[in-house]
Amino acid sequence: FQAAILSIKLKDLDRCNAKRKVIAERYNNEIRNSHIVLPRIKTESVYHLYTIRCERREELQTYLREHGIATQIHYPIPPHKQTAYREWNNLSFPITEHIADTILSIPCNQTMADEEVEYIIEVLTSFIP
Repeated sequence: FQAAILSIKLKDLDRCNAKRKVIAERYNNEIRNSHIVLPRIKTESVYHLYTIRCERREELQTYLREHGIATQIHYPIPPHKQTAYREWNNLSFPITEHIADTILSIPCNQTMADEEVEYIIEVLTSFIP
């Protein structure tokens, strides 16, 4: 059953990936906020996640929630602090730890309407911590 569904979805994969790339390009070109660090556009990325960084992540996440925008922290624990890498847990990688403390994924989905993308851009641009 799952294979049947996936075989149908695979036919649409290129279109879905292209739509997310367009959204990511819009975000990178139109979000203007010195408190937010945007990812670099990479041609090989399909942007299944669009992850920004903000020193005031919790404030930004609350602000976005108040404006009806869902966010997620996909990687809250740096890899070297995870159980699978127990032997590295006592090590310090400051850049990795800082990134884990500041990243926030915002909506980037092929089903999003242009108006939704514009709204997210407007809200992010107007964020003042």
